[in-house]
Amino acid sequence: MRGTGTAKRGRDEERGPAGRGPDEDSGPVSVVLPAELRERVQAEAKKRGLKLSPAIRALLSERVQEIDDLEQLSRAEEWQRAQVWAVWERMKAGDHDEAARQEIDSIFDEALRDAPRRRAR
Repeated sequence: MRGTGTAKRGRDEERGPAGRGPDEDSGPVSVVLPAELRERVQAEAKKRGLKLSPAIRALLSERVQEIDDLEQLSRAEEWQRAQVWAVWERMKAGDHDEAARQEIDSIFDEALRDAPRRRAR
């Protein structure tokens, strides 16, 4: 609810213990949610068996993790494209390192021999 908290702090009062600013601690954050978004979050909270605040924390944490994962995937894809491009450039320059089918088969045969066996059920 708005207006039920403490009065706005002045610039000098904003600092907490040891000179930490409000963004450096793990205190509450106040965010106004549009009615539709609040209803959607409340429905998700109910689905998960959570109250509103823990549901918001969980959803936020999940989304931030998704963003991190997408960034990591993007970097990996960029690396892969660079590797493919480098191979393409080498091939165009006449550097054709090819493996014989027999070499590939022997590598896979060796890997299969060394792999742990599954038990039949």
